[in-house]
Amino acid sequence: MSQLNLKIVTPDSEIFNETVDAVNAFTEQGEIGILPNHINLMTKLTPGELKIKKGNKLTYMATGDGFLQVSDNTVTIMTDMAVDEDLINEKAVEEAKKRAQQALEQKLSDEEYAQTLSVLEKSLAQLKVKRRHRVR
Repeated sequence: MSQLNLKIVTPDSEIFNETVDAVNAFTEQGEIGILPNHINLMTKLTPGELKIKKGNKLTYMATGDGFLQVSDNTVTIMTDMAVDEDLINEKAVEEAKKRAQQALEQKLSDEEYAQTLSVLEKSLAQLKVKRRHRVR
């Protein structure tokens, strides 16, 4: 069976480089699913959930803004944030979300507004991933 090589790179390091069966990510056009032999593609990622399927195991990550490239059964994700579901500190992220929401109510420069909105979007993505897959 054909597989994909998935690489996830953040500004700090390469955090993932493995062979997988499928990848789902969020783009500006919505959620995209990538299987082996996918057409070559380059798209912009938005903060959201990344789902990685390898055999019977599913791994979930929260991702930030970035780009996703598919070429010859290699998926490369370049993002400013990729956090494994197990490493998300829900309390800290909830506090960051509240601070960002309060800051957005203040008068901010365009740059400060964009940075604060980015923090809020990343916080919401992390909370969504953490809360969606909480052990029931």
